[in-house]
Amino acid sequence: MKIYNDFVSNNFISYDEDQIKILNIFEEIWNQNQKINFFLNKKKPKGIYLYGQVGIGKTFLINLFINNIEKSKKFHFNHFMINLHAFVNNHSKKDFALEIYVKKLSQKYKIIFIDELHVFNIVDALLLKKIFYFFQKYKVFIVTSSNYIPKDLYKNGLQREDFIPFIEHIKNNFKVLHLESFEDYRRQMLNQAKTYYSPVNNKTISEFNKLFDRFVDKGEIHIRKIKTKSRTIRLEKCTANIAYCEFSELCMANLAHEDYKNIANEFSILFINKVPEFSDSESDQCRRFISLIDMLYEKKCSVVILAEKPINSLCNIQKLKIEFKRTASRLYEMTIITSENKW
Repeated sequence: MKIYNDFVSNNFISYDEDQIKILNIFEEIWNQNQKINFFLNKKKPKGIYLYGQVGIGKTFLINLFINNIEKSKKFHFNHFMINLHAFVNNHSKKDFALEIYVKKLSQKYKIIFIDELHVFNIVDALLLKKIFYFFQKYKVFIVTSSNYIPKDLYKNGLQREDFIPFIEHIKNNFKVLHLESFEDYRRQMLNQAKTYYSPVNNKTISEFNKLFDRFVDKGEIHIRKIKTKSRTIRLEKCTANIAYCEFSELCMANLAHEDYKNIANEFSILFINKVPEFSDSESDQCRRFISLIDMLYEKKCSVVILAEKPINSLCNIQKLKIEFKRTASRLYEMTIITSENKW
């Protein structure tokens, strides 16, 4: 709790009663789990499942909690599953590889934090119940964060009936906690930052990249593939809700409104690097950029942009001038323009 109060005192975060309650429950459950009491038959939780909306501090709180515990380890869910699949595929005894992997972890860690648990494919869905069974067998305490209440995990997924036992396992063996907050702390950080950078030079590139680094844990950065019908968009630098994108991959490729809708559904913040000044030769790119900003605006996504020109000078295509006025207006609303970037 002292560390949390230090963050508040230094104005890194705002004091939040809901967060304090969650931290107290974490500590109570962990202490209860560590006690040996031969006279109590009360079942002790084997883990904690914390869910809530994007950006309200779930990861931050669990990091505070586990950082004070020896032999603790944090994994992003995607990285955890990638490492697990690689271990199983390369192991000579595939039937036992899953248990061997968990057993090895149990020899190093007594508490593991799996961040941003989400299930989108049948392979992971079928593996999770086995993995968590082995964690329980080898007495590894699991803390996990998710944007989903357990009953909504893998909703409408293929063979979901085979996944239901995992949901029951969480409900029966974990303390399920809901972090209720109307504050999106990542958006608060954006509101305190400059989020439209121009022109493109060493200084603005550095500031743009530093802001991205403030929002992400570099160990969690991964590739995300966004599918639209037969197309797949590959974004190289993503976390669960934030993507760092090159303008070229968003607007120079042959993408359409539906692609941008799917991107907007996946992320709450997009960093868009090196938006050019639009002239007649970039009219197709400009139209895609207009479509992208429209969709991000409609979905209430935040954007951070590094561009060649200030917003009012970005489009020099006469036939798109009127259409781009709406885009410019939305960009002014979506970003905070500092004095050096004002028109």
